[in-house]
Amino acid sequence: MIPKSIVRSLARQDISVLNEIKEHIEHLISEMSKPPQPDELPDSREVLEVRTGGSTTYRLERVSCGKNCKGCPHGPYWYGYWREGKKTRSKYIGKNLPVTETKMVKQHDR
Repeated sequence: MIPKSIVRSLARQDISVLNEIKEHIEHLISEMSKPPQPDELPDSREVLEVRTGGSTTYRLERVSCGKNCKGCPHGPYWYGYWREGKKTRSKYIGKNLPVTETKMVKQHDR
């Protein structure tokens, strides 16, 4: 829901300003809808595969548990990464990626 103060302010603008605002909003939506780029994601894990689906980047990763474990790294496990505002969020997906509409992303050497 758009705050009333913004609605009132927009109603006082002429068409050229409204078009500028529209272009700015479309640019913001476009940028926020893009999946996170490799430099925005953790680089402390071994990444075996990368896929994208919509605004989410999925990575198959080996992870360390941080407990001086002799079995580390564990996995591989799938993690999903997306943007919320200016922050990158992540979620553990599991051993299998149930998303069928993803596309492979070329791996870059680190």
